[in-house]
Amino acid sequence: MKKITLLLAILVISFANAQNTLIVDNNVFIDDSPSHVYTTFAAAIAGASNGDTILIQPSSVSYGNLTINKSVTVLGMGYAPELNNGETSQTGNISVTASNVKVSGININGYISPASNVTDLLVEDCWINAGAYASNPGNANITYRGNVINSLIYLNSTPTNSLNITITNNIIQGLGNNAFQYFNSTTIFNNNIIVANQGQYYFYIFYYPTDLVCQNNIWLFTANNQATVDQTGGNPIIHNNSLTYHYGTATITDLIGTGNLNNQNPFFVNIPANNPYWAVDNNYNLGASSAGNNAGTDGNDVGIYNGYYDFDMRGYPTELPYLTEMSISNNMVPAGSNLNVNLKANANKTN
Repeated sequence: MKKITLLLAILVISFANAQNTLIVDNNVFIDDSPSHVYTTFAAAIAGASNGDTILIQPSSVSYGNLTINKSVTVLGMGYAPELNNGETSQTGNISVTASNVKVSGININGYISPASNVTDLLVEDCWINAGAYASNPGNANITYRGNVINSLIYLNSTPTNSLNITITNNIIQGLGNNAFQYFNSTTIFNNNIIVANQGQYYFYIFYYPTDLVCQNNIWLFTANNQATVDQTGGNPIIHNNSLTYHYGTATITDLIGTGNLNNQNPFFVNIPANNPYWAVDNNYNLGASSAGNNAGTDGNDVGIYNGYYDFDMRGYPTELPYLTEMSISNNMVPAGSNLNVNLKANANKTN
């Protein structure tokens, strides 16, 4: 018996103009006889060329740690898909050792980190469970956008070793001590929602920032022993047009900078009471009564839906259509007969 992978035809059609499209699928009964289908990522990347696209199919089994050593695009089907029985394209840690790489729609149950001298890395629409890095010498032009990032974001202590790092339109939560390390004057840290939920009073958020200016962020606090966007070492951070709010009883120390909305409820359209952690049914758009409406530096809303990027709560990649409905009209057929499948899909974002 061969597994019928219903997504493959749609995805291959979508990438008809790509140099080559390779598929990785570790599900049981997958037919890997076609030359472009592989059961492991290591085999797929070995067979890929620079410029290719590698599609990682949803699975109940992790694909393990990945090393991306060629200039390719790696796509999954989102970290909270509507179909696939909730299965995602899940991996362990991802190490990127080549420049000009894109990673999107992956459920990363670990960290993602570029190696030394890696540049031009784009990571978007991913779930990143154990931190995002751009901390090795020679890292430059690294972008993290549209992700849910847990734990930390580390750069390099020498600014020229972490140059032009862009961190925008992410939900960042589960912060540890010194969660944001060595951000510098070339770091763009805008339009994020940060859930500053450290449980220890001595935990700091920023570690040795250098001439950092942050804009249009929403800072949310849940622990009563934390009431400041604090730092240890470095130069004082300038925050412009950013909003702070505490879901407990504490009053947050005013941000340094201009246009800030200190201690203002963002009045999200829909999140559970006092619980700003990501959930797929949450709606982080600002309600009509929010002070953050049209309050950004560009006259748009503060938060993740500003900055000309469409945050996707399910992590669907911008390039792929996604299935919304599937039905099989003749689920029992003789060998060699056709299986009739009706599919409905939506076009995705156009960022």
